[in-house]
Amino acid sequence: MATSTLTGKVAIITGGSKGTGLGIAKAYAKQGIAVTLTGRNIEALDNAKAELEQLVPDAQVLTLAADNKDHAAPAQVVADTIERFGRLDVLINNAQEFRTGKPVENVTEDDMQATFESGFFATWRYMVAALPHLTQTQGSVINMASGAGVQAVPGSGAYGPNKEAIRGLSRIAAKEWGNREITVNVINPYVASAESERFEKAHPEIIAEVMKGIALGRIGEAELNVGSLCVYLITEGGKYMTGASFDVDGGAFIRP
Repeated sequence: MATSTLTGKVAIITGGSKGTGLGIAKAYAKQGIAVTLTGRNIEALDNAKAELEQLVPDAQVLTLAADNKDHAAPAQVVADTIERFGRLDVLINNAQEFRTGKPVENVTEDDMQATFESGFFATWRYMVAALPHLTQTQGSVINMASGAGVQAVPGSGAYGPNKEAIRGLSRIAAKEWGNREITVNVINPYVASAESERFEKAHPEIIAEVMKGIALGRIGEAELNVGSLCVYLITEGGKYMTGASFDVDGGAFIRP
């Protein structure tokens, strides 16, 4: 593997065993970035680690079983990452319970709590736990939001507001942490994943409407489209952007 200017950096990717998280992990491993992957399914984590090591034989991969709804998980994941790799340069908050397909009046208290605990609150907890180490490395935070929130997609009464809260938190952190040279950005991805495939099967009518509005007429790929942007945002060139939201959706939700 050719030497990259990012070789030796370390990233935590929550929800890194599949879908968007695994796509980002592949892009990072190819750059020589060591990755800590979290997830709730140990078998899926083992499979992801094996896939990364097959793709990049000298990949450095730490897998940690962690549930985003566990309040103690972020501090433990950060501590285990520092113990293994000695530093932290990038935090990617990707893990999220996916509860959609209900009108607002049918969203339950449990739906709201599970969505916000696994999304917004976990994102905040990971950011706070990572901050001392990101300060040392002048690192980066990349949080995953969604066009479901930006564009108020029907059926996203819990998921959409949660993702918008993540965007709001990210903008404030970007301003507060800029003097530490820490960048905080958001990606709103629309790429193929196991979750999106399940959603497509359960709610084809919603997907059909969304597909009509995708300017490029196709769904993106996690590694190619999201992973490559996550690589750029931590390079010297990308480190002048902070507090921004990037729509990686083929033009599905073009906005001002």
